[in-house]
Amino acid sequence: MVSDALTRMLILQDRDMKLQQVEADLVSIPKERRACEARIATLQAEIEASRQRIKELETKGRSIETEMASVEEQVVKYKNQQILVKKNEEYQALTHEIAAASEKISELESSELEVLYELDEARKVQKVAEEEIAARIERERADLGKLDEREQRVSGELAGAKEAFAKAEAALDKPTLSKYRQVARGLKFPVIVALSDQKCSGCHMRVSNAIDSEVRAASEITTCDNCGRILYSEA
Repeated sequence: MVSDALTRMLILQDRDMKLQQVEADLVSIPKERRACEARIATLQAEIEASRQRIKELETKGRSIETEMASVEEQVVKYKNQQILVKKNEEYQALTHEIAAASEKISELESSELEVLYELDEARKVQKVAEEEIAARIERERADLGKLDEREQRVSGELAGAKEAFAKAEAALDKPTLSKYRQVARGLKFPVIVALSDQKCSGCHMRVSNAIDSEVRAASEITTCDNCGRILYSEA
């Protein structure tokens, strides 16, 4: 049996829990938005890092080409000098320089091929990765839109939840309201629970025979002698 006072307290508890849920939801939305924005920033950074790697490879390739052109010019210069020299020692020295420069050109050509291969692979990977990342960013942005809609909806619910809570509070007399507030302040919801088989539904502990009798009588507000929750009888 549930008294009128307990019925009104149960209504207040319901309105209280609803209000707290709405307020908690409003608090959580900015956190979820920041997390979503952080994920977008991370994904965008991944794209930028991939693009930067390609730029570095392109710069490296151009640097090799420039160096190779410079060495090739030097070879042409050495060969022209060979035509003009008359001493064998000078001719042999230039031949040695030409050989060294040619070897350098060969090394640069190998390096250029490696860079071109790496650049080609990087571009292939980037194309696939950017498409995948762009899709993930789009999903995150869609989630941001849903968060905005949810925030607007929950903000609209807040005023109604506050009004319903205030109305439920006003339905209680001061001593009963004071008791509710005292219990609700120190416990997790629900703070008004059923007593079933002499066990509190909140802490699941067995109450004393005296408490069980008081709850069944429903003549006054009775709390669990273990956890302090307000009890009502399911019988």
